[in-house]
Amino acid sequence: MKHFLRMTFLFSLLFCSAQAMQAQDKEIKGTVTSKVDGMPIAGVNVVVLGTSNGTLTDFDGNYTLDASLGDVLKFSYLGMTTSQITVAASSTYDVQLDEDSEQLNEVVVTALGIKKEKKALTYSAQEVSGDELTQVKQTNPINSLSGKSAGLTITKSSSGLGGASKVVLRGNSSTSNNDPLYVIDGIPMLNSGNGSNGNEPGTDIFGSQTGNRDGGDAMSLINPDDIESMTILKGASASALYGSQGANGVILITTKKGKDGALAVNFNSSFTVDNVTSLPELQSEYQSKSVGQPIAENGRVADAKSWGDKASGLSNDAKDFFQTGFTSINALSLTAGNSKAQTYFSYANTVGEGVIPENRLTRNNITLRETAAFFDNKIEVSASINLSDQRIWNRPTNGLYSNPLTAVYLNPVGISRDMYKDKYEYFNTNLNQMDQYASSFDENIQQNPYWLINRSPSKDIAQRVLANVSVKYNVTENFALQSRGSYDKSFFTFDKRQYAGTDPVNSGDNGRYVLEKTENTQQYIDLIASYNKDLSENFSFSGLLGTSLTKYQLGDQILLDSGRDGVGLNYPNVFTIANFATTNNIKQSVLNREVQSVFGSLNLGYKDMLFLDVTGRSDWSSTLVHTDSNSFFYPSVGLTAVLTEMFDMPDFISFAKVRGSYAEVGKDIPVYATIPLNSINNTNTGIGTAPFAPIEGETLEPERQKAYEIGTEWRFFGNRLGLDFTYYSTNTYNQIFYIQAEPNPNGYAQNIVNAGEISNKGIELVLNGKPVVTDNFTWNTAINFAKNDNEVIAVHPSLQNGEAIITARGVNGYEYSLIEGEDFGSIKARSLVRDENGTPIINSSGTLLSTDFETVAHAQPDFTLGWNNSFEFGDFHFNFLIDGKFGGDVVSVTEAVNDKYGVSQASADARNNNGGMINVVDESGTASQIDAQTYYNAIGGRDGMLGEYVYDATNISLRELSVGYKLNLNDSTIDNINFSLIANNLFFIYKDAPFDPNIAASTGMGLQGVDIYNQPSTRSIGLNVNINF
Repeated sequence: MKHFLRMTFLFSLLFCSAQAMQAQDKEIKGTVTSKVDGMPIAGVNVVVLGTSNGTLTDFDGNYTLDASLGDVLKFSYLGMTTSQITVAASSTYDVQLDEDSEQLNEVVVTALGIKKEKKALTYSAQEVSGDELTQVKQTNPINSLSGKSAGLTITKSSSGLGGASKVVLRGNSSTSNNDPLYVIDGIPMLNSGNGSNGNEPGTDIFGSQTGNRDGGDAMSLINPDDIESMTILKGASASALYGSQGANGVILITTKKGKDGALAVNFNSSFTVDNVTSLPELQSEYQSKSVGQPIAENGRVADAKSWGDKASGLSNDAKDFFQTGFTSINALSLTAGNSKAQTYFSYANTVGEGVIPENRLTRNNITLRETAAFFDNKIEVSASINLSDQRIWNRPTNGLYSNPLTAVYLNPVGISRDMYKDKYEYFNTNLNQMDQYASSFDENIQQNPYWLINRSPSKDIAQRVLANVSVKYNVTENFALQSRGSYDKSFFTFDKRQYAGTDPVNSGDNGRYVLEKTENTQQYIDLIASYNKDLSENFSFSGLLGTSLTKYQLGDQILLDSGRDGVGLNYPNVFTIANFATTNNIKQSVLNREVQSVFGSLNLGYKDMLFLDVTGRSDWSSTLVHTDSNSFFYPSVGLTAVLTEMFDMPDFISFAKVRGSYAEVGKDIPVYATIPLNSINNTNTGIGTAPFAPIEGETLEPERQKAYEIGTEWRFFGNRLGLDFTYYSTNTYNQIFYIQAEPNPNGYAQNIVNAGEISNKGIELVLNGKPVVTDNFTWNTAINFAKNDNEVIAVHPSLQNGEAIITARGVNGYEYSLIEGEDFGSIKARSLVRDENGTPIINSSGTLLSTDFETVAHAQPDFTLGWNNSFEFGDFHFNFLIDGKFGGDVVSVTEAVNDKYGVSQASADARNNNGGMINVVDESGTASQIDAQTYYNAIGGRDGMLGEYVYDATNISLRELSVGYKLNLNDSTIDNINFSLIANNLFFIYKDAPFDPNIAASTGMGLQGVDIYNQPSTRSIGLNVNINF
C-alpha cells in the first residue's frame, strides 16, 4: 500500500474527543508515523487507556496530551495495528504503526470454499457476518439477509413459523426455477422441501381442497447460531465453478468451528412475542340481513353476506381471532482444542406458537464439528454432522379452501364470532355423530374457522441429517490435494385429518385422511488438486483442477389420500389406511438424477495490482440422455486492476480497483424429460400416458445464461468510507416451455421444448462508512442499493400472443404469465371500462363493462434499498435496519372477496356516500347510477375484476432494531453477559397495499404478487441474552 493518508485539520477536529483531566503530572508529546514508509499519519486516535482523556494527531502526525506516570497510552487508526506504551520518565514518545494485513488484505470465501483476497476478486461478492444475522434472530436464518445485501430479494411465505422463503438474486431469469444454490463449508447443500407453497397440480389455483400449504425448505432447519458468515455470490462469474447448480447465484455459508485454547462456552437465549399487523379494514356499520333471523340447527344463517341495514353498536374486529404468538430460541455451544485438534459442539431448541390458535412449532438442532491437523500440518481433516428435527402443528394455509381466515373476515356483520368459537360442532341426530356448526358453506370457501383448527388438524415433520468430511494433504508448500464428501438426507411427513362434517366439496362424507411421506437425498464427493506459487517477484500463480460426482434422489414420495369423492373413509373419523374406501388417490414417485463434473481455475497476479481469473467447468448430466450431447461446458474470465497499486493517488484515497468479468452458466433439463414415463391410472384400470415429451425429431438442450459485469471499489480516509459499484447484464436462453402437442400416436398432451430469452440488467451500489470512531463511541453505517430491469425477450413461437401461462385463470379473475416485451411475471386480470373522466361504463342492460384479461401488474420492485446502522457507546450498543422496496404492483383477492360480501370498510364507505349509489355512464355517455352492492358484485369476488384491486407494492419498514448492554464481569467463570431488547418488522414507514407485500402466497413460480387470505405479517418484540463463559 502506498503513502498512508493525511487527514485535513478540519477532519481531525471533527472526530477529536480530547478532554482535559483535572490533575496531570506532565505533558506527553510525540509523533506517529507509518512503519511502511515513515510518513506521518494524521488523525490517529491517542487515548489514556480506561479514561476519556484523548486527542488526535495533527497534519504532521504530532500529538500532545497530559498523562500521569504509569498511564497506558493507546494508539489506534483504521487499517493499522493498534499500539500501546506505558508512560515512564520520558515526556516524548514516538510511535510507528504497521499495516494491519487482516484489514488491508481482507479475505473472503469464494466458490468451492476457496479463500481469496477481496481485492483480487473479479466479481461482486458481499459478506454478512453471523453476528449481523443473529442480532435479531429469526427461525429461518435466510430471512435475516433482507436489506443487508444489494441485489438480493427475499419474500417470506405466509405460513408463519418455520416457513420457506423465496430468494432471488439479480432478478428472475428462468422459467424452471430461480432459487440460488446454498453451499455449506464449500459443499453444495440440498434445499428441496416437501413441495412448494402454492397450487398443487390438478387442483384449483386458489388453493387445493386441503389448503395451500408450505412444504418448508432445508435452509429453515439450520441453527442460526452455527453460522460464522454468509457470502453472497451474485454474478455468473462468481458461481461459474458450480456449473448448472449455481446458475441462479450462490449463497456460501461458513459455519463455526473449534478454536485453539481452553474450553469456551456460549449460551444464547432469545424470546420474542408476535402480534399480527396489516389486517384488512372491516366495516362495523352495516349488518347482515341474517340479523334477527333464526339460526338453523347446524348454525347456518339466512344470508352469508353483509348488505343489510345500517345499525349501531356493531362489532367486527377480526383481530380477536388471532392470539399473541411467541418464539423462544435457546442455543448452547462449546469450543475447545489445541494446536492439533479442535472441537465445536452446539445444541439449539426452538419453541414457538403462531398467531393463529393451535399453530405451534418445536425444533431441535445438534451440531458436532471436528478439525484436526497431523504430521506437522501435512494432513488437515474436518468432519461435521448436523441433525435437525422440526415439528409444526396446524401450519397456516392460504387460498380460499380450508383456510380459517376466509370465514373470519367474511363473518356476517352482527352475527357473533364467539357463538361459533364456543360451539364449532353439534350432534347431528340424522347422522348420529358430531357435525360442523358453521354460519355458511357459501361458495365452498367458508367453514367455521374453529372447526378447521380443531377438526381439520395437520402435522408437518421435517428431519434432516447432514454429514460432511474433508481431507486435505499438503504435498508440498505449494501443492495440495483435497477430497470432500457429504451425505444430505431429509425426511418429510405431512399428516392431515379432516373430520366428517367438513365441507363435502373438500372432503369425503366420512372425513378425509392424507398421509404423505417424502425423502430427499443428495450424495456428493469431489477431488481437488491446487497449486499456489509466486513465480517471480512480480508474478503469482494459483490454480486448481477438480472433479465431482453428485447423486440426487428427490421427491421419493408415498402419498396416501382417502380422497374427497364419495365417503372417503369407510367409517367416520377413523384415520388409518385400512379405512380407505378406495385406493384411487394413492401414488408413489421418485426423481433420480446424477451429475458428473470436471472443473478448473487459473489465477494470475502481477505486482499485486493486476489479477486474471479463468475458470471452466463441464457437467455430464443424466437428464441429457437421448439428446445431442450428454455434457455442457461453462467458462468464465475476469480481470481486476488495483488502481492504488498502479498509480499515485491522493492521500484521502486508501484503495481503488476496477473489475470486469464474463461468464456462461446454465442448468440441465428436467428429470425424465427425454424418456417419457407412463404411469398406472389412479383408478388402477390401465396405463396412463406420460403428460409430455419432446417434439418428434427435435432434441432438448440445457438452459444457458451469458452474463458480464463491470464494477469498481473505492475506500477513502483510511478505510473510513467505502464504495462498491456494479453494473451487470445477463441473457438466459434455451428456456424450458410446455406447449400444446400436435395430434400424435402416443397421446402426449404437451411437448417440452427449448425456446425464449429473458434479460436482466441492473446496477448495485454498496456504501459503507464509519462516520464516528473514538475510543468510546463508534458508528458504522451501510447502504445497499440495487435496481434490476427485467424483460421477457421471447417465448416459444407457437404460444399465442407471445404468452406463456404460469398460473392459469381457471374460473378465477387472476392469471400469471410470461409475456414477450414485459417484465418477468405479468399479473393479468379484467378491469372496468371507463370513459375519459374515469367513470365506469354500463351496457344497455345495466351491466358494468369490463376489459378482457390484460396485464395489470408486475410484482418485482423497481429498486431496493437497505440502510443498516450500528452504534457502540462504551458497553452499550444500538442497531437498526431500514428495508425498502420501491415500485412494482400487487393484487389482493382478499379485498375483492371482502368487497363482494359487504364486510370491507370500502363497501361501507360506498354506502355512506352519494346515497349509496355509484356514478356510471352508459355507452352513449348518459349519466346513470347503480347501487353499491351491484357494483361490488360485479368487480368483487374471486372471479371479479381484479384489475380494480391493484396496489403499489412500495414499502419501507423498520425491519430490525436492537438495543443492548454488554456487562463485563471480573469472574473466572463468566466473561461477559450481553442483554438486548430486540424487534423485527416493528412498523411500516410507508405502505400503500392493504397487506404486507413482502409476504407471498407462494414461494414457487406462480401466485406471485397476490394476496389470497394470506396469514398477515407479524411484529416481533423481545429480549436476547448472550452469556460467554
